[in-house]
Amino acid sequence: MRFASLILLVLLALGTLPSCKRIEDKLRRLAEQSGVTPKPPPPPKPAEPVLTPEEQAIEKKLQESALLATAAPEPDVPKATAFELNKSSVVSILGYHDFRERGGSPMLIASTKFREQMQAIKDSKIPVISLSDVMAWKKGEKNIPEEAIVITMDDGWEGVHTYAYPVLRDFGFPFTVYLYKKYVNIGGRSLSWDQIKEMMQHGCEIGSHSVSHESLKKRPRSAKTEADFQQWVLGELKDSRDFLEQNLKIKVTSFAYPFGIFDDAIMETGLQIGYESLVTVNGQKVTWDTPNGKLGRYIIHGDSDTNFKLATSFRGRGDVGSNKFLVADAKNEKGEQLILLTPKPDAVVANRMPVIEADLKKIGTLMPESIKLRIAGLGTVPAHYDPATMIVRFQFPYKLRREECAVSLSFQRDATQPAEVVSWRFKIDLAAAYLPAP
Repeated sequence: MRFASLILLVLLALGTLPSCKRIEDKLRRLAEQSGVTPKPPPPPKPAEPVLTPEEQAIEKKLQESALLATAAPEPDVPKATAFELNKSSVVSILGYHDFRERGGSPMLIASTKFREQMQAIKDSKIPVISLSDVMAWKKGEKNIPEEAIVITMDDGWEGVHTYAYPVLRDFGFPFTVYLYKKYVNIGGRSLSWDQIKEMMQHGCEIGSHSVSHESLKKRPRSAKTEADFQQWVLGELKDSRDFLEQNLKIKVTSFAYPFGIFDDAIMETGLQIGYESLVTVNGQKVTWDTPNGKLGRYIIHGDSDTNFKLATSFRGRGDVGSNKFLVADAKNEKGEQLILLTPKPDAVVANRMPVIEADLKKIGTLMPESIKLRIAGLGTVPAHYDPATMIVRFQFPYKLRREECAVSLSFQRDATQPAEVVSWRFKIDLAAAYLPAP
């Protein structure tokens, strides 16, 4: 092959072959492939012109600037408003014990009376929330209503399942039952595991109430030394929780002090071993600043309404039993809307500075000085009342940042009658508020 290529090249050089361009190219490729003649080097690339110092400075500025970056598309709507925690909420925790069909004593309440109390709460439209919701709020994870009620029950009496649970299930109210180890599933009037588990499927949370239900500040005879006593306290707190968690397959995060007796050392021990909340029997409402180891409760007695009224009184609003709550769409005897509200209940508005109005003409006579308008997050606001038109009006002085606004209006027709309260909510379409006018 090499010899043939040489002959062809000689013939080509002597011009004895036809001068065909195609044959010449083919012979040249064969010669290059056989190594007889080297491949011609590629033509040199044209050299880049050298930039002047001024041109180099300009190019550097362009590289460092945003001129060469891809522009981000404009969003169709503004970004969602960052979560804002409302720290002004107030929670009232109610504490019950045992229930019976009728009658009553400080620690026993008749089922009919209990139903009446739950109906009054329902009519008041004060939300009933779970204790876990309260703790999620205190941890900054979620907001809760401006005013709210939590229902708890101590000890684990069977009457909770027989009388209270059906009422709470009917109203859809969540509740917490605090159990102590020595009074669970032992027969008699104690709750069984099956009853506890049934309630847990319908809004019941479980908390610990110690092992023995003894005062945690009273040293038992078995504790001979201070070290023994501290170990006993630790067991009352921890063993009761472990017992409930093992049998119910849940995480127990709340503890109720037996008889409400505790000190700072006991509280710190409870928090250190993992309880998120510890509740007392001190009749105080829970706020954002309330220590988690000292959450107050109002113990409701079966023979007195005093604590129930105190528990359901919020910021001068008056207790549930002393107010008459009107539904937002209440009508008079002629079938006419009793109070015309603006914005309407459950309406969605785009204006972030809405005007709140309540037309009270159909109410008849009332006491102007008794009128109070409350806005969730603001408290009582300086609303204007026009006696001629009987319209209560309030203009928001700044733009709302939340998607929902809760309003309550209270008034008295005369001094001999209780205050009447109407509450309603409306929503703000924050996205629409940013859109340009059509």
